[in-house]
Amino acid sequence: YSKLSDPANWLMIDQNTGRIKTIAILDRESPYVKNSLYNATFLATDNGEKKASGTGTLQIYLVDINDNAPKVFPQEAEICEKPEPNAINITALDGDLIPNAGPFAFELAHRPSDVRRNWTITRISGEYAQMSLKIGYLESGIYEVPIIITDSGNLPMSNTSYLRIKVCQCDMNGDCTDQQHIMAAGLGTGAIISILLCIIILLILVLMFVVWMKRRDKERQAKQLLIDPEDDVRDNILKYDEEGGGEEDQDYDLSQLQQPDTLEPDAIKPVGIRRLDERPLHPEPQYPMRSAAPHPGDIGDFINEGLKAADNDPTAPPYDSLLVFDYEGSGSTAGSLSSLNSSSSGGDQDYDYLNDWGPRFRKLADMYGGSDD
Repeated sequence: YSKLSDPANWLMIDQNTGRIKTIAILDRESPYVKNSLYNATFLATDNGEKKASGTGTLQIYLVDINDNAPKVFPQEAEICEKPEPNAINITALDGDLIPNAGPFAFELAHRPSDVRRNWTITRISGEYAQMSLKIGYLESGIYEVPIIITDSGNLPMSNTSYLRIKVCQCDMNGDCTDQQHIMAAGLGTGAIISILLCIIILLILVLMFVVWMKRRDKERQAKQLLIDPEDDVRDNILKYDEEGGGEEDQDYDLSQLQQPDTLEPDAIKPVGIRRLDERPLHPEPQYPMRSAAPHPGDIGDFINEGLKAADNDPTAPPYDSLLVFDYEGSGSTAGSLSSLNSSSSGGDQDYDYLNDWGPRFRKLADMYGGSDD
C-alpha cells in the first residue's frame, strides 16, 4: 500500500497491512476540507508475476467543534460627526457551524473609559447589532472601538474585536467630504497639521538655500580680483588706470637732457680721492638759457643746439684722462706695431675739413691739417 494523494499531509498507511493513521491534527476549517469532508487517495499493488494495482479514495467526515472565536464584520465603517439618526450595522464571522456559532452576544469593552461614554451598541438579532454615537457631536478622526462578541457553543468562546470607525464631516447626502476621505486613510487633524508644518518648513529651507546661493555668487564676483594668483589658475587682467593721454598731454622738462644733475656731488667726496677716469674739475661754462619745453615741431633745432653746446664744452666727455688697464702678461703673439708706417700712408690726404668738426678734433686738425713743419 502507498499514498497517492494527501493534500494536507495528515495521514500515513502501513505498506503491508494497509492500516491508516493520522500524523497531524485534523482541522475542519482547513482550506483542504470541503463541506466537512477530507479526501485522500491510496494505491494497492499485488505480488503476482505481472503485478496488478488499484486505487481507492478515503473520505473523512470531520465533526465540528467550537474551536474558533467570532470576529466583528465589517472591520471598518464611517459615521458623521453630527449623526441625524446615523448608525452602523455590524455582525460576526465564526468559522464554526451551528450550534457552535450564532446567535451571538455583542457588548462594548469597559476600557478605555471613553468607549462607553461616546458609543452605544444595540442588539437587533442573534446575528446583527447596531453601533451609534451616544453623544451629539464627536470630533472628526479615526477611532478604534473594542467590541466583545460571544458565540453559542457548548463551551462558549468570546473574542474582543476592534471596529475601526471614521468620524467625518458629511454633505447633504450623508457622505464624507474629500477632506475627510484623506483623514479616513489614517490621518487625523493633528497629523494633517504636522504634515502642513513640515511642508512649510521645507519651503522656507529651500528659499533660504536659494538666497544663500545668490549671495555667494555676488560675493564671488566682487572678490574675483582679490584671489591669490598662486591659487587662481585663470588669466586675470588687472587694470591700473595709470596710462596718460600721449605726448601732447605731457609737459617734459627737456633741459634735463642737456645737463642732468649729478647723483653724487663732488662736495660730499673726500678731498684728494677721485677716479682716474672721472671728469676733470673745471669751472662750468655758462650757457644761455633755452626753453625748457620747446614745441614738438622744433625738436630738430633743440637737438642741434644741444649738439653745438656739447661741442663747445671742453669738460664734456670724451676727454683726455689717464686710463688704467690690467696687466695681461708678456709675449703677445701679435707683431710689433712699430712696423706699421702710418706716416708714410695717406700723405696726400687733405685733412682741412677737420677744422670744421669742432674743438674736439682740433688737435687732429693741428696734426694733420697743418703745414709740413
